[in-house]
Amino acid sequence: MMDSNRRQSLKQRNLLLSMRLNNNNNNNNNNTTKVKNISGVKNNSNGKVWRLSYSPRGKNNHHSHGTSSKIPSPVRNSANATTIATTTVATTGSIPASSTSSQIKGRFPMVDLKLNDFEIGRKLGKGKFGKVYCVRHKPSGLICALKVMNKMEIVNFNVQKQFKREIDIQYHLNHKNLTKLYAFFHDSKNVYLVMEYLIGGELYKLLKKNGPMNDITASNYVYQMTDALNYMHKRKIIHRDLKPENILIGFNNQIKLTDFGWSIYNPNNQKRKTLCGTIDYLSPELISSREYDENVDVWALGILTYELVVGAPPFEEDTKEQTYKRIAKSDLKFPPNVSSEARDLITNLLKVVPSERFNLQQVMNHPWIEKNKPFW
Repeated sequence: MMDSNRRQSLKQRNLLLSMRLNNNNNNNNNNTTKVKNISGVKNNSNGKVWRLSYSPRGKNNHHSHGTSSKIPSPVRNSANATTIATTTVATTGSIPASSTSSQIKGRFPMVDLKLNDFEIGRKLGKGKFGKVYCVRHKPSGLICALKVMNKMEIVNFNVQKQFKREIDIQYHLNHKNLTKLYAFFHDSKNVYLVMEYLIGGELYKLLKKNGPMNDITASNYVYQMTDALNYMHKRKIIHRDLKPENILIGFNNQIKLTDFGWSIYNPNNQKRKTLCGTIDYLSPELISSREYDENVDVWALGILTYELVVGAPPFEEDTKEQTYKRIAKSDLKFPPNVSSEARDLITNLLKVVPSERFNLQQVMNHPWIEKNKPFW
């Protein structure tokens, strides 16, 4: 029999291989990524192109991670310049430390990590506070996503607290359907987050390109998101911004929730009042400025389920006021092609009264899920 250390080594090897970069030139432009520069930092790549190599996905490894990490915490401008303060946040502190991929995180030394350690590839996306690039970590050969955020913009938009909270929460999460944050560092201009890279891009773009999904694919995606939310809620974390734009697609139809900028750690189950999220995914309690809890994520899961099988959010209208009016009544209208099982799940997720909504375990055991699970 294979000893446990050997088994762990092989599992880790499979995980690393799935993220490694094949540096051989490839003539197929659809599978290549040209090296670029960020903030004037040049890479000695000489026009090298990259191609992702694939190996079968193994089971996730779980390792306890009880060390403390330096988190760059943006603060307001001093008299002379914008500065970044460094705050120590222990994994055994405010947020319960779950198992993390410490062997991978160990490949990114927090003290010495700098932009020049990466070869910068194509831009993957752009948000309000920064851009995301496909990068290669030179010392390890790992391919990652690098989120680049300008310090001045973080300060100007007064999102220092939100930004620090995003890092704090994401760094401590380890679930197969949540994107991993491997490391973070900063220089004079920017703050950088080194994150897991998923080759398939945003679920939103896939929906926009192909339209509604069949029940087999949609139920698979709903189950994965439910599992991710269940993991977060058990750790007293509310995501508060579930939507297709924040879901990334990897190998073998695996999807992962990302963007924890609006997430909140709520250890005492306190009711919240902050209005956040995307209009089409807001719950009745949010639009009416009532107190809310983790059930806002359950409502958003219902909106997501509807959008997967229909191709558009259920309450979308020309104006915000009209959309809010339909949300407040949960004014659901189903096209005839939506199956009865899917209708039942969506209807029970989109209850106006939060306490009447299905809990996440009910979602995972729902007939629509069970019926399609053998075909995933």
